[in-house]
Amino acid sequence: MNPLCLLFLSLLALNNIFRSQENVAHQPRWTYVQRENKRRTRIALINIPEKYHRQWENFGEITAINIENATKKISWTEIFPEWIDEEEENRKPKCPQIAPPALNSTLLERETRHYDLVVAKIPCKNGEKNWARDVFRLQIHLITANLLMRGRKNGRKVSVLLLTECRPMLEIFRCNELVEQDRERWLYRVDVKKLAERVSNLPVGSCELALKLERETGMVASLERERGYTRKREAYATVLHSSEDYVCGAITLAQSIRATGSIKDMVVVVDKTISGSSRKGLTEAGWLVLERERIRNPKANSGSYNEWNYTKLRLWQLTQYEKLVFLDSDLVVLKNIDFLFKLPEMSAISNSRTIFNSGLMVIEPSQCMFRVLMREKERVHSYNGGDQGFINEIFTWWHRIPQKLNFLKLSGSKKGLDLYGIHYLGVKPWKCYRDYDCNWNVIEQRGFADDGFHGTWWKVHDSMVPSLQKHCLLSSKDKERLERERVRAMTLAFNDDGHWKINITDSRLHL
Repeated sequence: MNPLCLLFLSLLALNNIFRSQENVAHQPRWTYVQRENKRRTRIALINIPEKYHRQWENFGEITAINIENATKKISWTEIFPEWIDEEEENRKPKCPQIAPPALNSTLLERETRHYDLVVAKIPCKNGEKNWARDVFRLQIHLITANLLMRGRKNGRKVSVLLLTECRPMLEIFRCNELVEQDRERWLYRVDVKKLAERVSNLPVGSCELALKLERETGMVASLERERGYTRKREAYATVLHSSEDYVCGAITLAQSIRATGSIKDMVVVVDKTISGSSRKGLTEAGWLVLERERIRNPKANSGSYNEWNYTKLRLWQLTQYEKLVFLDSDLVVLKNIDFLFKLPEMSAISNSRTIFNSGLMVIEPSQCMFRVLMREKERVHSYNGGDQGFINEIFTWWHRIPQKLNFLKLSGSKKGLDLYGIHYLGVKPWKCYRDYDCNWNVIEQRGFADDGFHGTWWKVHDSMVPSLQKHCLLSSKDKERLERERVRAMTLAFNDDGHWKINITDSRLHL
C-alpha cells in the first residue's frame, strides 16, 4: 500500500462491531490515517473509556492516555486573571499547569513516537452559558496538540479525530484543516509544524504575556527598508460602516501608522454609505479601500448603534492576506508595532478578566472561518450585544498582549507610560474642541476625559497635510451639540475642573 494513501474503514464492517447508540458516540464510521513502512497503524486514544479500547484494536496498535480532570484544581478565571504585572519582564511565569497532567505521566515521559491517528473525546456542555470556557475542554485540546507535536517532522501531517457535540476549539484546530464532520465526529488533517507555531511557546490563556515588547520598535521596518522589502501578505486593517463619523479617525490612524516607519499594506473595508470624497481622502492617507456589503447583527434592534457592527467579520474574507492587525478607527499608533504580525490569531489586550478588547486584534483571514462566523452569529449570544461580545464567544482562549499596545483612554489613566497606541473611548477627539476634551462636559462621559491624551491625538492630526485635515471638520450638528453640552456643564457648575470656562479658540467652529 502507498505510504501516503488514505485508509478508509468500511462502514459495513463497523456497523457489525458497533451496533449500540452508545458505542457510536466513541467510534467513527470513517477515518483515514497516514501509514509508514507498511507497519501497523499507531493510534493514540485520549480520554476514551477503557471499555471501548478493544474496539479500536481492530484498526491498529493503540496507546491509551487517561487524563486527570484539571477542573478540580483550576478555575477558568485563574487562566484569565484580571491583572498581571506587565512591566516585570523577567518575572517567573505564574500560569496554572493544564497540559502537564498527561505529559508528566510515566508513559508520555518515555514516549517519543509519533502516531498516525490521535483520537480524543472532548467534554461538551452545549447549551449551557459559557460552555466554551471549560478547563477540562481546554486541557484535552492542549494535551492532544502537545502529543501531536512530540517527535514531529517538519511538513508532516497527522490525522486527528475529535469526538464531541460541541464545536472544537478553532484556536487550535483550524477549520481549513477539517476534512469531514458528521454529528459529533470531527476529522482533521493537521500540519504539525503549523500546529506547533500556534501552540508552542505561548502562554496558557492570558495569565502571562504572549510576547515581550521589542526594545527597538522601529527595528523591523528599518531592516525591511535596508535589505530591500519583499512584500509579505500582511496588512493593517480597519472597518467603516453605516456612517462617515469615523472617516477622520481612520485617516489619522493611517497617518500615525506611517509615522512609525511601517511600510506594511493598509486596507480599509467600507460599505456604500462612505462617500466618494471620503474614499478619496482614505486613499490619499494610504488606505487600500475595499467595498463590501455590510453584515447585520441579528440580535440588534433596527436603527440601533450596533445594528451593522458585524460588518467587522468581513475581515476574515480578506484572504489575499495571511495575517491582519485590525485596529479600530478611534486608535492612534505612537510606536512601530509591526512585530504583532509574528503573533497568532487571536491576540489582543485584556478588557476585563476573560474578555479581550476587539479594538486591536491579530487575525488570520480564512474563507472557512468566515463561514463559521456567519453560521455562529445566528446562535451565539453576544454579552454586550455587539461584535466584541460575539468574537469573544468564538475565541475563548486567546493570547494576551501588553496594554501599552491598545491603551484605553480613561480619566486618571497613568501618565508617563511608554505607550504604543491609544484607544479613544467616549466622544472622539475630532468630534470635540481642539482646546480640551469635551467628555468633561457630560456626566456620563467624564470617565473618558483626559486632556493630555486628547492633545496627543491632535498632534497626529496637525502633522497631516491640509487636504486630509479637511475630513476632520465639525458639522453644524456637532457644533450645536458641543455648545449645548458646554452650557449644560456651566448650568450644573462643574467647578471641580472648570473646563466649561475655557475660552474656545477652535477655528473649526467658524468653518
